[in-house]
Amino acid sequence: MCQRAVTWRATTIDLEAAHAYPDPVRDCLISVTFEHEGGARVVREAYWDGGATYRVSFAPTADGIWRWEVEAPADSGLRGREGRLFSAAYEGELGVFRHGFLRVGAGGRHFEHADGTPFFWLGDTHWEFAWGERWDESSHPGMASQFRGMVDRRVAQGFTVYQTNLRADLAGESRFWRELDGARGPVPNVEFFADELDRRMAYVADAGLVNALGIAWGFNLGRGLTTVDNMRELARYVVARYGALPVVWTLAGEVAGYDDAARDELIAGWREVAREVERRDGYGQLATVHYTNERPFADYYFDEPWFDFALNQAGHGDYVVAEGDYRAWLACHAGKPLVEGEALYELCSSLEEMGPRKIDAAMVRRVAYMAIQCGCAGYTYGAQGIWDNAWEKGLPADPMARMVAQVFNRFGVTWDEAIDAPGAEQMGHLRRLCEDVGWWRMRPYGSGGSALLGRHRPLVTVAPDGREVVAYYASNVRKRLSVEGVEPGAWEARWFDPREGRYGEPFSLEAVDGVLELPERPDMEDWALVARARG
Repeated sequence: MCQRAVTWRATTIDLEAAHAYPDPVRDCLISVTFEHEGGARVVREAYWDGGATYRVSFAPTADGIWRWEVEAPADSGLRGREGRLFSAAYEGELGVFRHGFLRVGAGGRHFEHADGTPFFWLGDTHWEFAWGERWDESSHPGMASQFRGMVDRRVAQGFTVYQTNLRADLAGESRFWRELDGARGPVPNVEFFADELDRRMAYVADAGLVNALGIAWGFNLGRGLTTVDNMRELARYVVARYGALPVVWTLAGEVAGYDDAARDELIAGWREVAREVERRDGYGQLATVHYTNERPFADYYFDEPWFDFALNQAGHGDYVVAEGDYRAWLACHAGKPLVEGEALYELCSSLEEMGPRKIDAAMVRRVAYMAIQCGCAGYTYGAQGIWDNAWEKGLPADPMARMVAQVFNRFGVTWDEAIDAPGAEQMGHLRRLCEDVGWWRMRPYGSGGSALLGRHRPLVTVAPDGREVVAYYASNVRKRLSVEGVEPGAWEARWFDPREGRYGEPFSLEAVDGVLELPERPDMEDWALVARARG
């Protein structure tokens, strides 16, 4: 019998061993090799699902017939078992299944799908998606489910990535692990995976989002169950169970921590976990880490072969977020994309030296457009109340949660307030603008302006042929800019409103001797200008 599947969508093959093992994840290693009639080959490890049951998750990468064969311990009764699978083309509209998993595009500046279609990274931050956000409960009047309602809202707003973390360093035995007599260490708590996490992972994937998934917070490595060995085993299990979904491995949050004495040990320990992910991932899914907040921007792991791109953290006002930081990093680190993965979460209490203020949508737009105009491959938005899963106003009873709230949530923002914040909708406008102009081919122009009052200039990107210019005017822009080296002659331009996502009426510009003098913006708000040479 030939099992049916859909190309780029995960399907499961069930395997029943001859008996249960005392240590089912260390004593019974099962891998399945899939070979396509055209020559493609994918190896996937099976995951234990309780008792003597193992399953392998596989997403075909091409239409047609795939033959599979099992490698397993001789006493399992599974060695040499084989079968066939027929994969048909996906017929829906979701890009992650129409075009395939992600990879780094040519030139190392952006992402694309397996078929070469460019992919714009627009992420949303959900650190507690795995067990904090509620599946059947909601305090938002327009959402029956907190979890599903937020996924649906972000899809409607144009997001493409869910940036998540299992927070296994906090969940402990009750969720991710359990003890098993005869096992040499903790084993996966398959009930939690089957009953809770599977449906969350599937919902995100079925919505068409790429899950940028970490497994723990980095600076807790070595505490309790969060040992290097346990994290390697958990990473191996997660890759086996979910690695055939549209995912990006982000390993752990703030990997190097902020204790100088522990920094080298943390970096070394998480490197071992990253190498385990690389060994087990049969698809070569993109891998990175969620960097610590540093100036200059962090770059540990950059030259290591498993590390595909940088996921930066510019912070929430503890450092000035300046265009020079992005330009300098990209100038020194060619060949791997940079994503701004955590900066100025909307409604968060800023960490500025002169005192906190509530971060608003204008501040979010400034750093998001800055990152893209300076050459980043994408941007991850976040909102206070969502990343920390705040349900009620006031300080929580848990000491750690109370400390976090006192620092980041001084204004008492809850998740149901945060999901309606205007900045998220405006990030969807940013994606639309970027895709309209083919952002992947645009190149940052100039070396940046001075940070002194009155000297700020628009942030500009230019097409390689000099026939298109995109300029972002932050609200602090005070100087005009002349763009040199463009196509001479008549140009047509339109203003784009980053707040409403609307284009204005076209108007004419003239590039004299290859120099385009950019106009004054319509008012003192922020604006984007799209200009193209006529013809």
